[in-house]
Amino acid sequence: MGWRIGGDLIDARITSDLVPASRPAPYLIFRAMEATGVTSTQRVLVAGDTPNDLAAGMNAGAAYVVGVLTGSFDATALGREPHTHLLPSVAQLPKIA
Repeated sequence: MGWRIGGDLIDARITSDLVPASRPAPYLIFRAMEATGVTSTQRVLVAGDTPNDLAAGMNAGAAYVVGVLTGSFDATALGREPHTHLLPSVAQLPKIA
């Protein structure tokens, strides 16, 4: 994906030890918003491959909550969680946002 730490592609790195509770709580998302200066959840896309990822996105009120099917959960399992999209791969994210 071309990720770089300290370069132009990554603006912040947030880990669960930086917040009071991890997913499905929304705090990781809120901390990332704070670190990048984003003030509206309507500008946020949360992508993940677990039900907890999708729950965190919904709990944060993200505009896009995208399940990606490259992890260990299939479309049926991820589809049980509220979401806006299910995609076969993160490579398809630019098509929806």
